[in-house]
Amino acid sequence: MIEEIIYFSIMIFGYFLSLQWLSILMFLAFEWIFVDYLGIDIFENPETPFDKVGIFFMKLFFGSGIFLYLKLKKRKWIQRKLYMLIALILQGILSIIVYYIITLPLDFIFS
Repeated sequence: MIEEIIYFSIMIFGYFLSLQWLSILMFLAFEWIFVDYLGIDIFENPETPFDKVGIFFMKLFFGSGIFLYLKLKKRKWIQRKLYMLIALILQGILSIIVYYIITLPLDFIFS
């Protein structure tokens, strides 16, 4: 029973890290489409608690892509693409390292 719970939590954590990496990849490849989509769904100043909860989950799942785009949107197009590519590579490497730092002790303890 506990092994299944640990396995499920490890998989959810891995999916979350890969989703962050995928958000940068989507901003790198489909920048304007993704910006328009998120511009419709994310309000600048949410008024109701329902808007705040929805925006929280959007930023949670697409957080690194949105964050990097907002930081780099004043730069030239080619610079922005280059920085996004560098961030994509670095976040991929860091996500793998963090994943193994967290999951290896759990595997040793519970298997």
